[in-house]
Amino acid sequence: MRNAEVLSNNQTSYERQIPLFPLQAVLFPGGFLPLRIFEPRYRTMIKFCLEHESEFGVVLIKEGEEVGEAATPYEVGTAARILHVENLDDGRMNIITAGEYRFQILEIQEHLAYLTGRVRMLDDPDAEIEAVSESLTTRTEELYQAYEALSSRLIFAWHPPEEQPDDPRELAYQIGIRLRISLEEKQNLLETIPLEQLLTREIEILTDQNRRIAFQLTARNN
Repeated sequence: MRNAEVLSNNQTSYERQIPLFPLQAVLFPGGFLPLRIFEPRYRTMIKFCLEHESEFGVVLIKEGEEVGEAATPYEVGTAARILHVENLDDGRMNIITAGEYRFQILEIQEHLAYLTGRVRMLDDPDAEIEAVSESLTTRTEELYQAYEALSSRLIFAWHPPEEQPDDPRELAYQIGIRLRISLEEKQNLLETIPLEQLLTREIEILTDQNRRIAFQLTARNN
């Protein structure tokens, strides 16, 4: 199987064929995901990705389980690039992956031991990023900084990132990674387009989270 790019009218979007890995996890672009690979079908998939320098798609499971019969995934996921592989004596692998871009599944194929899919890249054109108002970005940054500060006071092992992205899209992804919300809520954020709508939704969540954390801190100190 070869990865063939087909540019659409929007030069930031393309279709390609990639392996799919349904998991109980939501990966955002810019995030890291360590995985232990033990099922034979996924060992085969990872070997294919390494041999062909291909990414694979991390997709949240909608129905089914990680182990056993192929699960039904959500339609939107994130392409993961393999950064490091540790081969174990029993054939299992420990890998570290990084999220690269969001995609939408157009078609799923089940002709191999693992799922593959024809996917379309989901990305905000530069014009849409530039159209995001400075006030919206600033408000998001302020609430996110407060969230990290409050969380570090509430949770002993909480370590805020050393840097906060200047790019609003990267900021939105980092917030999606850091929020302590359910997988379904993270999936909803991953699926939210355009960027302006994603930031607006994150402002709502951050406002609620900050209020909750502040209440917990007050209750703990009384």
